[in-house]
Amino acid sequence: MPLIPSPINQAAGKAKSLLAERSVRAQIAEASRGLEQADVVLFFAEGPGQIYQLDTWLETFERLADQGMSTGVVLMDALSARQALDSTSLPLLFTRSMEQIEKQLAAMGTKAICYVNNSQRNFTMLRFNGPAHIHLNHGESEKASMVSNQLKAYDYACVAGPAAVERIREAIPRFDLAHLVQIGRPQLDALTPSGPSARIRVLYAPTWEGDSQAMAYSSITALGERILAQLQADDRFEVRFRPHPKTGDVSGEARKSITALKSNYTSLLDPTADAGQSLVWADVAICDISAMSYDAVALNVPLLLAGDRDCKLRQGLPADQLLGHANGLADRVAALAASGVSGRQKQLAQYFFATTEPGGATEKLGQLLRSV
Repeated sequence: MPLIPSPINQAAGKAKSLLAERSVRAQIAEASRGLEQADVVLFFAEGPGQIYQLDTWLETFERLADQGMSTGVVLMDALSARQALDSTSLPLLFTRSMEQIEKQLAAMGTKAICYVNNSQRNFTMLRFNGPAHIHLNHGESEKASMVSNQLKAYDYACVAGPAAVERIREAIPRFDLAHLVQIGRPQLDALTPSGPSARIRVLYAPTWEGDSQAMAYSSITALGERILAQLQADDRFEVRFRPHPKTGDVSGEARKSITALKSNYTSLLDPTADAGQSLVWADVAICDISAMSYDAVALNVPLLLAGDRDCKLRQGLPADQLLGHANGLADRVAALAASGVSGRQKQLAQYFFATTEPGGATEKLGQLLRSV
């Protein structure tokens, strides 16, 4: 898979962000959304291309705020801050100055700083003594990025469950497992199940191509057209196509594939903002090795797993839930919808997630944040 760097696009994005700074500060002030007090903050230093990582946590932290926890969001990119104004009710601090962030958090007596990725600027923020530094990540999967040595830098790393603890123990030498806190997936706690449908609802939610061969899990180029064509042609199905928002960012081949698929299957594009809500809509989910497939397991949505990378999820699923080359896909999907969640998939839910009880994961996260 050819990886295509985009320094010109990156420079253009930074320039747009710089030009937007003054107006974004004014918008935050006019909306009375400035951060004045927070015991806990979400820290996000990246531009809007990665803001989906932050978005996955906003509703969870809004629920914690409704429960009385003083929370807010710290952003270092103007365009991301502008998007956050629309996507969350939480108060915002926007600045490119790490010194200003530290000064304000110290003045507020902030007790915890939460990180949704391993951005390089996280590690500048980590120099700040006092608050607990807590890594949340933005999903559970067996991708290589989930076992980064960078986890050692944080006071605590929240993980979904026993599988993540085992994975980190095996992959990261000299890691102190006492720093891991199993919380499940709080993002899945507030989803609303869809009502009954006359047709079988199928979600195809492939991941992106990744920024290296080690992270190349996407089925878009090899199977995307084959999957969507078979499902769309069969009246038994209502189909939604939800590609990862970063698809095509680094691979010319993936960019060509996603452009063609979006053009040819415009009517199938998922209109739902929340990825978890898309999963609970589905009777069957077709996913790559990514957070979407593991969330399908947690939510008891019958899963067809694409890709041939060896992993615990692939090992644990029955053979008829491994997509392979997607031969005879329509009948396989119909059979899986009829049979429901397999016993082996239910066992995997217990292995990957500390809790799948509604509200249980948010409670576990809240307990950690209140304890620091």
